Amino acid sequence: MPLPPELALIDWTLVGKMGGSLIGIGLLYIVAWKMGLGGDPRIADEAEARLLAYDGLYGFDAEDVALDKAGMSALLRDAASRHALTFRVGNRFVTRLVPNTVGARLDQTLLTINLHEPDLPPVILNLGDQAQYWASGLRHIPDA
Repeated sequence: MPLPPELALIDWTLVGKMGGSLIGIGLLYIVAWKMGLGGDPRIADEAEARLLAYDGLYGFDAEDVALDKAGMSALLRDAASRHALTFRVGNRFVTRLVPNTVGARLDQTLLTINLHEPDLPPVILNLGDQAQYWASGLRHIPDA
């Protein structure tokens, strides 16, 4: 039995290719989901911030921690008054030691820290009432 004229105009090879592409995209989505890729990681509490700083800067033992209200970053200080900044890049966290040449700007409850690294944008922390305390602490970072 021949196909009706409306169906004879359809390029069935193209339909098959599109269907295969959709199946491939679905399989890639399932693999990425099983691997835990993507998502929206946040720093849950001070203990997690301390662990991220310790892992990122081996041996950094934080005594004081300030968490961003959204959980996107944390500012930590150790016994030697060194400061570490833990922040999100993509869906992973990075920790950097804050140099004494840091560019920091306070705007009410927001503390903006610029590490002057070409690949890293300035980090904005919403520290609430602690913002002034931490901004003044950044002025007294010892030389490395």
